[in-house]
Amino acid sequence: MVALDRVIILVVVFVLLGFCVLITMAALGNSLLFDWLIRIQSVGLDAFLLVLILFLLASYLVLMLINEMKPDKRAIVSQTPLGDVRISIQTISELVYQAVHAIEGIKGAKVSIGEVEPLQLHLRLQLLPDYQIPQLAETVQSSVVDYLRQTVGIEAAAVNVMVTGVLPQQDPTT
Repeated sequence: MVALDRVIILVVVFVLLGFCVLITMAALGNSLLFDWLIRIQSVGLDAFLLVLILFLLASYLVLMLINEMKPDKRAIVSQTPLGDVRISIQTISELVYQAVHAIEGIKGAKVSIGEVEPLQLHLRLQLLPDYQIPQLAETVQSSVVDYLRQTVGIEAAAVNVMVTGVLPQQDPTT
């Protein structure tokens, strides 16, 4: 999500909060909302500007949703004497996910790819208890780098690991 998206979402939040405050005030007997609506009705420019702002905000949010649904078209390209080999970012993510889940001590993982050239991976992990986090993180990093080198033939410049949680001890009777 780019900075402009965050700014637009923040503006939408403040606009919605403002409307919530006005509606709450009206429900409690304050006539500020009604006075404002009557003013908008009598001065057409205010209504036009309000509708334009709300329309632009809604349009931008719809475009953000559409862009989020588009698949990531980035790929890693290897040139061979017979032509180019393109491996999609989605494929790389799935391979890394499988490699991480093969490591003992990992319960959950989320893989995202920052940059393609050089390849930068971001892993968010949930671990099982009773594992040493620094050693397990290093194992994950080296395993992912080795796995990508062997299966895809590419080098990862960075494998950033964020441990988001250690799951509670499982009761063996459940």
